[in-house]
Amino acid sequence: MALDLHIMENGQPKEWIYAIDSEKWSLLNEAFEIFKAKTGLVIDQYSDTKFSSGLQNLIDVLNSVAPKYGKKAELFSEFIAVLECAESSGKNIIFVGD
Repeated sequence: MALDLHIMENGQPKEWIYAIDSEKWSLLNEAFEIFKAKTGLVIDQYSDTKFSSGLQNLIDVLNSVAPKYGKKAELFSEFIAVLECAESSGKNIIFVGD
């Protein structure tokens, strides 16, 4: 299982920027479920999800969930840093599922 994060151009994945393997997925899934409940947007391992805006909502949810995971929270920090870089650069992103 893998979920890859790419910079999106013209609706298509271009530059790869992050990979979510099964270990990361097991940690991030709770945040993705909370994000889905708040926004209706689904991030899962089997489909593609495009973001042209709204990354800050996802970042906020990740920041709220991360402290529950103690030392493993560093995986959240790594992922959040990637999202914040895309957000601050005005980049559109796409999660690409298997």
